[in-house]
Amino acid sequence: MTQPTPVPSPSSASVSRTIAGEIVSMDARSGSVLVRETVASATQKGQKPFRRAVTLVIGSGTKLSRGKAPVHVSDLKVGDYVVARYAETPSGMTAFSIRAAEVVARATPAAAPPPSETADPRGGDSRPH
Repeated sequence: MTQPTPVPSPSSASVSRTIAGEIVSMDARSGSVLVRETVASATQKGQKPFRRAVTLVIGSGTKLSRGKAPVHVSDLKVGDYVVARYAETPSGMTAFSIRAAEVVARATPAAAPPPSETADPRGGDSRPH
């Protein structure tokens, strides 16, 4: 079993970075997640936009949440959309925090009522006036 990676504080890390994207894979043994950016971006003017993919190491001090509620690493799933703050450390890209989007059930729109028997197929009313 591997030892949990301590998470450096954001102030002690050289540069804190943020990525917003989708979890495309998880490795429970190494305590890491691969996040691919949702939106393509160019790092320099004139370059073609691309979507970065970053493998983030989840340490014992990484704050994990879904919306505002704290969660455990086992609650994160492939396909979750996340915003993660991380820094490059000797042990890899170490996550300070990973916040998954809350899953909200969408209401199914009601089916349209069947057309009236008295309605004209051309859009007018076929009843005599």
